[in-house]
Amino acid sequence: MDTRTLFITLPIILALSLSIGSRPPTNPSGLEKINHFIFIIQENRSFDSYFGTYPEADGIPAHVCLHGNSGRCVPPYHDKNVINRGGPHDWKNAIADIDHGKMDRFLEESYKGKTCTSLDPDCTPGLNARDVMGYHDFREIPNYWNYANLYVLQDHLFESVKSYSLPAHLYILAAQSGGYVSKSQPKPERFGFPEITELLESGKITWKYYVTEGTIPDTEDDEEVGLAPSKRQTPHLYTYWNPLPAFPAVTKAPEQFGHLVETKHFYEDAAKGNLPQVCWIIPSHEVSEHPPSNIRAGMAYVTGLVNAVMKSPNWQTSAIFISWDDWGGFYDHLAPPKWDEYGLGIRVPGILISPYSREHFIDHNTLSFESWLRMIEERFGVQPMTHRDAEAEDMVNDFDFNQQPRAPILLAATQKGSHYPHPLQTLKRSEQD
Repeated sequence: MDTRTLFITLPIILALSLSIGSRPPTNPSGLEKINHFIFIIQENRSFDSYFGTYPEADGIPAHVCLHGNSGRCVPPYHDKNVINRGGPHDWKNAIADIDHGKMDRFLEESYKGKTCTSLDPDCTPGLNARDVMGYHDFREIPNYWNYANLYVLQDHLFESVKSYSLPAHLYILAAQSGGYVSKSQPKPERFGFPEITELLESGKITWKYYVTEGTIPDTEDDEEVGLAPSKRQTPHLYTYWNPLPAFPAVTKAPEQFGHLVETKHFYEDAAKGNLPQVCWIIPSHEVSEHPPSNIRAGMAYVTGLVNAVMKSPNWQTSAIFISWDDWGGFYDHLAPPKWDEYGLGIRVPGILISPYSREHFIDHNTLSFESWLRMIEERFGVQPMTHRDAEAEDMVNDFDFNQQPRAPILLAATQKGSHYPHPLQTLKRSEQD
């Protein structure tokens, strides 16, 4: 499909959003025990690149081998490098990577990036076009594997849209992107469709959007992969990862605009037991895991966020959702389901951590970022915004509300992390069970 034809005018966007007409969803039994929804959104990793060899997950199949411009067949391989290059990851790249469900053009697309022209297999780590076929495991990212083992790993969580960060973050907030899906389209200056924070505000549900100050996670050129960006981000600056300043309903309402704050306030809010009922946390490049960011630095940062919640008075009523906003050009073997003309996109890792989450559990249900919205809507009685969040599978199956709240497990918030596997807990049932 020609992406130039995809942009929908504002009046039609509003009509599509408001035509759902569905009532606020019912609060599933037990979900009222969760009063703090924390969404940690990292950058640019496919499921197979992080959990393709995780036991019992829907991981890398045997005998996979893809061809690129070098003519050689490259199989998935264990990549010890903690700095990667990744590949182009716009709409056209996703369409090519998926290749009508064959999932076989990741390497070919990677060679279109401009930062590594050499076909030498010993190309410098962080500049090697072949690393889209590499995968990491507990040796590089032990804490992520520990969280998967101790809590819930979602192995069928798909990006909502077949594209890069800005459309992905719009879906995270609004269950749509207004037809904007590609850098080949003019970047919208503002958005007029509803997004979840204004609905939370109307229902007096507390929320914050935490932005980690530093450089933005990516360059603005989709072909310039494996290069560090230079532009800086702040909570009130509209970027691919923070689209809220482009929503007039947010910027023109001081009570809303004031909820866009620096991530340092997250640690303060957690320590005081003042976490909002819903929040999102956006990284800077340095800790984003977006190539060429060090994945261990990102893991340490995420662990620090999780530890802050676990040490908070709010822990027993919290649920932490960790994911990566798009696949970053990295290989994934599982063809995404086709929901509509925009998605779903390529699979990304999903982790759920809560005192009520199941232990050592893999959720095989088909999920997307709308599943996050569905959870918020169910818990707080918020009306869905589009057919996507109205019909999304929720994540209630990942919880056991009949167990006693689990004690925190604090992992080492360092680049080395904690030894894998961490011992499992002995879970106790509630007295009424």
